[in-house]
Formats: sequence, C-alpha cells, structure tokens
Amino acid sequence: MVSKGFSLTELLVAAAIVAILGSVAYPSYLESLQEGRRTQVQQEMLQVAIILERTYSRNGGYPDSDEFTALPTLDMYTLKYEHLNKPAGGANYTSRSYLLTATPKTGTAQHSDPCGELTLNHIGTQGAQGDDCW
Repeated sequence: MVSKGFSLTELLVAAAIVAILGSVAYPSYLESLQEGRRTQVQQEMLQVAIILERTYSRNGGYPDSDEFTALPTLDMYTLKYEHLNKPAGGANYTSRSYLLTATPKTGTAQHSDPCGELTLNHIGTQGAQGDDCW
C-alpha cells in the first residue's frame, strides 16, 4: 500500500527541528535589533554633537541645558544634554564642555542592552557600561 502523506512521527520530527532552529536563531535576531537601535542613537548623538560644535564656533561656548532644544525624541532611548564647566555667574554660551547621555528607556526591548548608557563628550570621548559598544 502506497502512502500519500506524512506520518505523525515525521511531522513531529520536522516541528521539533524547526523549534530548535528557532530557539537558536531568535536570540541572535534580538541582539541584532538591539545593535541596530544602538547604532541609530549613536548617529543621533553625533548629529547633536555637530550642532553643539557649530553653536560653539558661533557663540564661543556651549548653550545652557535649558536653552538647548535640538535633542531628538527617540522610541528606545532618552537623550540628555548637560553643559559642564560653566563659570559661576556666567552667561549663556560660556560653558566650555558638555556631556550627551543616551539611556535605554525602561519597559522597552532596548532596556536589556548590555551596553547600558552611552555617553559622548565635547572632545569626542565615547563611553558605555559594556565593552565594544561604540
């Protein structure tokens, strides 16, 4: 007698193989998504740094934190700008350094990123909690 279909055993074996391949591939896929989002926020930080450097060259200093409104709104990260080393009683644009910080938002898929917070300062020093993140 010739069978024209698959046996239940063959179907279960095929399903098990697909499940094993999926369990191996899915974490790698999630890691790839995190890396892509991290690259996106790094590009945003570099764009903000370009704006800040342009402001510095025009005004002789970096703007106060409350005066700087060029920060983009991102889905997975919160971007923060801090001006540093401002002289006491100094006017706006007297700060000589800054720090940009990108923090993964709580409750998003990026929150479990091993790199954690990403930082960029006025001399281009990049930092992260994990290794090999920039």
